[in-house]
Amino acid sequence: MKNANKWILRVKLIALGVFIFASAGVLLYGNYYEMPRRKCEAEGMWWSNKYRSCSAPIYLPTLTGRTEGEPQKIIWPSEDAARVSKPAARTQTAPASATAH
Repeated sequence: MKNANKWILRVKLIALGVFIFASAGVLLYGNYYEMPRRKCEAEGMWWSNKYRSCSAPIYLPTLTGRTEGEPQKIIWPSEDAARVSKPAARTQTAPASATAH
C-alpha cells in the first residue's frame, strides 16, 4: 500500500512539474515574441519575424520620386534594340575567304 501511495505521489509531482514548465514556456513566449509583435503592429509599423525587429514602412513616392498617383513611365525598347538582341534577324554574309576559292 505504501508503494502505491509513493507511486501516485511521484506521478502527481511529475504532472505538476510538466504543467509548471509548460505554463512558464507559454508566458515567456508571449512576453518575448507575441507582445512585441502586437505592440509594433498596433503602432502601424511592420514586424519582421526573421530579425525580430519593428520597422516603419516607407512611402513609395519617397523612393521613386514620383508624385502620388502618377503612373510609372515605361520606356519600351526601340526596333533597333530588338534587331540587335536577335542575331538570326541579321543578314548573313559569307566570309571573304570562302568566296575567294
